[in-house]
Amino acid sequence: MNQDKPREIRLALDAIPLGGKAEGKGEGAAGDDAVLFVRDADGVRAFQAKCPHLGAPLAKGEICGGRLYCPWHKAAFAVADGGLEEPPALEALTRYPVRIEGGEAVATLTPEPVPARRAEAPVGTVLIVGTGAAAAACVTTLRREGFAGAITLVGREGHPPYDRTKLSKQFLAKPTPAEKTLLEPDFAAAHRVERVEAEATRIDPAGRSVALADGRTLTGDALLIATGSRAVVPDFEGRDLDGVMTLRSLDDAVRLSAAAERATRVVVIGAGFIGLEAAAFLTKRGLSVTVLSREEVPFAKRFGEAVGAALKRYHAGNGVTFVTGTVARIAGTGSVEAVETEDGARLPADLVLIGAGAAPETGIVAGVEPDESGGLPVGADLKLADHVWVAGDIAAFPERGSGVTARIEHWRLAQQHGTHVARAMLGATGAFAGAPFFWSNQGDKRLDYGGYAPDFERIILQGDPAALDFIAYYVRDNRAVAACSIGRNPAFTAFLHLLGEGRVPAPDRIEAGADLAGLV
Repeated sequence: MNQDKPREIRLALDAIPLGGKAEGKGEGAAGDDAVLFVRDADGVRAFQAKCPHLGAPLAKGEICGGRLYCPWHKAAFAVADGGLEEPPALEALTRYPVRIEGGEAVATLTPEPVPARRAEAPVGTVLIVGTGAAAAACVTTLRREGFAGAITLVGREGHPPYDRTKLSKQFLAKPTPAEKTLLEPDFAAAHRVERVEAEATRIDPAGRSVALADGRTLTGDALLIATGSRAVVPDFEGRDLDGVMTLRSLDDAVRLSAAAERATRVVVIGAGFIGLEAAAFLTKRGLSVTVLSREEVPFAKRFGEAVGAALKRYHAGNGVTFVTGTVARIAGTGSVEAVETEDGARLPADLVLIGAGAAPETGIVAGVEPDESGGLPVGADLKLADHVWVAGDIAAFPERGSGVTARIEHWRLAQQHGTHVARAMLGATGAFAGAPFFWSNQGDKRLDYGGYAPDFERIILQGDPAALDFIAYYVRDNRAVAACSIGRNPAFTAFLHLLGEGRVPAPDRIEAGADLAGLV
């Protein structure tokens, strides 16, 4: 075999549907290689076969209106050239040259060069307060679009930016190195960022400046405020005992995982996403887990009784114990021993995880009054002041799909905000119009949710929630503004795409069985 000859992957044209895709794999020594062939009226193109976010096989994804969606977490790429359209991926797909030879498409495994970009930005320096999803997406977008100016990233966490969604999932199922959560081993160097590890004490939007606890003041031509949220810890008696924890940061996750090595009985206070994800994966680790919640049916207010009850049955079937009640106190001497409820129950525990929600970190922003949700009100462009933007958990913004002002704590939405702000810093105008989306690993089941449906009026339910094979559409003001799904990826992805384009069909058409995938 000629070692100097570029490796190639061949696939019969007939195996690549027009308007569709197929994975091609190498043979012989190249058997571990794979590419994704995409075919349409413009010809055949070839891209890397796995999503750059977490490696999902893109052949199992969906093509909707010129976009290829990752089957797991709905990163979206342009079918035309592999360009990044939506996070959680933060980079485009690698593209490979393709030629047609007889009845085969042949991809040469030498990546096509990426054209260098240089943005003529209206700002010279960018200051970002926060190091979470919005901040990381803003940085990567600025550099991807060719911004060459200085970027300063300020935050109190000592870690490089990491994938927060991993913390309550597989990270807890077994001892896992913290490095496994990092977006990049050296994010600051890779993106030419000045990283300032410090506590911000005051942010002045008018002056585009941030004061630090060590006495320094930093300024920028453009300012992004993306301070995120902190874990809420109710004023329970005993909350300061050893073994009582929250799960919001990577340091929290490392401490919780280490404590799980020594624990046998865990009480999770709260049956939200963090609580139930952690309960599922700590159970997989062999711990006895009890979830204490005020609600008899978790998620009933968000997803409806049928979906909430099905999720509860699923977790109970995997060994999680559910108790309905409220905390009277956390008992113990030095270390936690039990959680006692208002109705007199005593739940033994040597580890307690409080999952009581999060509160936006807005107190250090000067001259801006938070709204009733605790967020900072901004317009549809996410702008707070001239060359000042707000993104992520702290942004109270007009959400296009529902038509209401929303403050949404979704990791991917924070990335979408950060991407939008980066482009605005480079001179783009217009409103943020991204469709909110999040996923939740409920044990071995992935739940997808797209849109925003506060106070939904009714649910259109298709499939069987009890079997965890369904899609539910949430109707508000006679519009389907959100959907929740397990096991219905084609329909859900089509809904998410249509929602982003403002083309979701009327509820009566959905109820009558409209083919959403056929509308994209």
